Amino acid sequence: MKKIISCSYFFVAILLVIADQFFIRLLLHSDLVAGLSDFSYYLSDMMLNFLVVLFALIAMIWSGKWQKINSRKFKGSYLFYSFLALLAFVVWNFVTFYLFPSTKNEIAYQLDVPTFTGVTVFLMYFFYPVIAGPIFEEMIYRGLVMTALEKGKKWGLDVLGSAILFGILHISSHGWILTDFVFYMGGGLIFAVLFRATKSIYWPIGLHIVYNGIGQILPLL
Repeated sequence: MKKIISCSYFFVAILLVIADQFFIRLLLHSDLVAGLSDFSYYLSDMMLNFLVVLFALIAMIWSGKWQKINSRKFKGSYLFYSFLALLAFVVWNFVTFYLFPSTKNEIAYQLDVPTFTGVTVFLMYFFYPVIAGPIFEEMIYRGLVMTALEKGKKWGLDVLGSAILFGILHISSHGWILTDFVFYMGGGLIFAVLFRATKSIYWPIGLHIVYNGIGQILPLL
């Protein structure tokens, strides 16, 4: 019975990753959303991602995986690991800033920012990139993917698979540039290692929110 649940969970995880990375994008580029305002378009994007995450949460609860990564226990070592992970991001960003060009994803976002008006500014400059986005991405690429790949844990396949899919997620909309992929995959590795170290989804979510929040605040200073 456990083997059947494990196989079904892995299959569901594959389907949800495909939905998150490709189906949503196909839907958002279809004629169905052609007449939407900017706010309605971005809100639709967020809600579609929310639905994928909701199905992922249901799958994790049904399989018993959620109970294993839902720990709210605080440990000083986990806070230390999070600090090291944030420091790793600082070093990674410093190195890639000098070695790599700006990512297409970042350039596209910076071009879109001046077009945001009204409540779209709050949605797309703060709420989505700082709060909703990190929660959605960690639930899928750490919570769902890494638990689906836990049988390959001793070879690091859960960490590697999570990082690769995280990298693909951030480049698939704007072009398959190797340096862009390496940049985002590196970030995915840091989140994945923190998840492995803490065995709780909340620490990578917290780090992701802090990291993205810093990225949004710094340009304003």
